[in-house]
Amino acid sequence: MKKTFTINISGSVFHIEEDAFEKLQNYLQLLKNFFDCQKGGQEIIQDIESRIAELLQEKITEGKEAVTSLWVDEVIQRMGKPEDFMDQEQADIFCVDEKPEKTKKRLYRDGENRVLGGVCSGMSAYFNIDPVFLRVLFVLLVFLGAGISVFVYLILWIVVPKAQTTAQRLEMRGEEATISNIQKTIQDEVTEVKNSFSKINKSETFRRGKEAASKAGHVSVQVLKGMGRAVGVAFGSLLILTGFVGLVTFLVSITVGNSIVHSNSVGFTPEADWPGLLGFMVSPGLVSIAILLFVLLVGIPLLAILFIGTKLVFRYKTNNKLIGLGAFGIWLVALVAMIVLTAGQVSNFRLKNTVSSGKSVNCTACKTLYIELAAAPEIVATEKKVHFDDFILATINDEKVLAGSPRLQIEPTDATDFSFIIKRTARGKNTGEVQNNLDHIRYEVANQDSSLMLDPYFIIGNQVKWRNQEVQVIVKVPEGKMIHLGQNLDQLSFDFENINNIWNKEMTGKTWIMTPEGLSLKE
Repeated sequence: MKKTFTINISGSVFHIEEDAFEKLQNYLQLLKNFFDCQKGGQEIIQDIESRIAELLQEKITEGKEAVTSLWVDEVIQRMGKPEDFMDQEQADIFCVDEKPEKTKKRLYRDGENRVLGGVCSGMSAYFNIDPVFLRVLFVLLVFLGAGISVFVYLILWIVVPKAQTTAQRLEMRGEEATISNIQKTIQDEVTEVKNSFSKINKSETFRRGKEAASKAGHVSVQVLKGMGRAVGVAFGSLLILTGFVGLVTFLVSITVGNSIVHSNSVGFTPEADWPGLLGFMVSPGLVSIAILLFVLLVGIPLLAILFIGTKLVFRYKTNNKLIGLGAFGIWLVALVAMIVLTAGQVSNFRLKNTVSSGKSVNCTACKTLYIELAAAPEIVATEKKVHFDDFILATINDEKVLAGSPRLQIEPTDATDFSFIIKRTARGKNTGEVQNNLDHIRYEVANQDSSLMLDPYFIIGNQVKWRNQEVQVIVKVPEGKMIHLGQNLDQLSFDFENINNIWNKEMTGKTWIMTPEGLSLKE
């Protein structure tokens, strides 16, 4: 039993014996080595392989499955033996007069010389007559034969295969598909295509068209260049205006000290005591560093915009890249430093804690508790007023402090007596700092008989920084008992519900009773 291989030749799969495989492989390799350097060599090899596949496929139909060495010899004999021409000069290869054995013609549709489907051109090659005659005959039959020729033509178009490969085109003309014929046909086609292109390139029409296209291209390039310059000047002018206005605005803001962004929660006048306020936020050294970094981060891009705009408008050249790279490096360093500085300040608010202290009202027989706002302490608001959120920068007994507004909350209780809770909240970088910030919140609630006097401010001294400190006063009211909200309580922040749906600020100056449903206006 001989060893067999499975091979693919021009898309067809064959089982081939080992000796036949070696013989066919050597044959194809010789042809490849020779035709690689020939005009249209790759197409020649593809058509030769296609013809070999056709010949082998005819053998398979005889009942055997594996290609034998004898089959390969017969194929080589029909295609041409390479040893007959490999020792000659390449100029003489396949140029000798050959008398190939005539093969039986097959009817194909000629796609290269077709008008519609290539039926007439294919039949002319088969019958060796002029295709024009057949085309005229088909047209005449349309009128003389009541259109029968149209149906005949369509049937032939469907039934007759198209000559796609070089071997099929040779077979259509009755020529043997040998190596020499395949090579000659393909090289003739390549030469014909080259001659056609050469004639087109040398024609007067092509020359004039080429000159017109060149002129049109030149004009188009000039127009595009002009438009590009105009767009560049317009864009550069916009950059100059943006950079100049931005730079002047920024410098003026830095000079007059108004570089802080306005918002609803921050109010100030041009003479605002910002150094005093910033002293409660960060250390004085960090303020100077932050201002310097801010100047670099905003100023360098504005200068770059101004520089690019002038370069686009005036079209001057600069060769010193060191300045630009240095400015960009400084900007990057400032950006990193600002990020690090900001991250450090944000970490000061990382932890949060709340402490509560509760007391009972010293009036067990009281039915009504009067909640009033105590007299303001000796607070002297700074001449350069600064306020943000619920805080103002003020001076108490020659001490500069932050004075914040506490929040009032009314809640029901199951107890029989009035009571109140003071909740203090603060943030910090660590637990020790949070506790220190809580300890330095100063706020008092005074109780005398049926009166509860609330300080209008809680104080943060200059011993600590502002870390979002808050104070909330929660008054616990037993069910069935009443409270009277003093008129001056509207200075505080409070938001608690009542069943009468009266707005918060309009609840002051009235008496309220605690019901199971909530506070109700006493009529």
